Amino acid sequence: MSKRRSPRLLKKLKLGAFQEFGFPFSADFTKEVDMQAQEDLIIALLEEVIEPRKLALGGWIDGGFVTKYKNGSTTEEDQKAVGDWLKANKALKDTEVGKLVDAWYE
Repeated sequence: MSKRRSPRLLKKLKLGAFQEFGFPFSADFTKEVDMQAQEDLIIALLEEVIEPRKLALGGWIDGGFVTKYKNGSTTEEDQKAVGDWLKANKALKDTEVGKLVDAWYE
C-alpha cells in the first residue's frame, strides 16, 4: 500500500506526474586516444547535441548519463540525437544508448 502524498511533496520528490527521465550511454574508442583528442570530442558533443537541446551530461565521452538541464525529461528524440552523433563519430565504436530511466531514483 503506497503512501498518499500531496502534489507539493510529489513535486519535491520528483514522483508521479513530476517524475523526470534520463538515459545512460557508453562508447569505446576505436584506437588509443590522447586526452586532448578526448577533450575535443566531448566539447563537440556538448556544442552539437547537448547544449542545443538544453540537456545536461554527467560523465565523459566514453560513458555518462544525460538529463534535461532544468526540470523535465529527456525524450526519445534526445536519445536518438545522442546515439546518432556517437555512431557518426569515427573515433568511437560499440556505442550504446540506454533506455529512459528515472533520473532521480535509478
